[in-house]
Amino acid sequence: MQTTRKQVGLLIILIGIIIILLIVYFAFWKGQPLSTGPSQPVATTTTTGQLPGGQTTGTTTPSDQPVNYQVYDPNREPTHQINGNDLMKIGMSFAARFGSYSNQSDYGNFTDLKIMMTDNMKSWVDTYITQLKSQSAGNGAYYGVTTQAVTATVSSFDDKAETAAIIVTTKQVANTDKVTGGASSIKKLDLNFKKVNGDWLVDRAYWEK
Repeated sequence: MQTTRKQVGLLIILIGIIIILLIVYFAFWKGQPLSTGPSQPVATTTTTGQLPGGQTTGTTTPSDQPVNYQVYDPNREPTHQINGNDLMKIGMSFAARFGSYSNQSDYGNFTDLKIMMTDNMKSWVDTYITQLKSQSAGNGAYYGVTTQAVTATVSSFDDKAETAAIIVTTKQVANTDKVTGGASSIKKLDLNFKKVNGDWLVDRAYWEK
């Protein structure tokens, strides 16, 4: 009987030890990741040169390298050469402003366009303004003309000779202190262009009769 009690006591102790070992196993060893061998270093490449903005390149991983990296350089774009179509647009804009004026606006339509004129044309404008002012002296009645450019054609264009001629067809409406938006008329403005220091400028302008 005493032997049986000893055996039961030993069995209980053995079971307790097994339970403790299982607890330790699940609590510590089970939570640790299994090793799959030594880790492999990520391959790196070294690029040379210089990125835009002055940033130098260094050691990068393959995923860091740009794909088909292109830099836009406006200095490499070819310079646009002014052609007849361009001068038609310039001529229409010039004609609309040139033909729109009033005796009470101090003839700003002419002075505003001086930036588009040669020195020869500027001198003519100054003389013409003086003439118009003398004719309207003492006359306080308002008179003005509104001009709209309708179409334009290239009469001649010679880039080597640096000369061109544009004819602009306009629609003009006269206004007075008594009548606004009176009868309209169609008039053509002949423009002679001259290339000065790479810029196409109006060298002469006259209305066809």
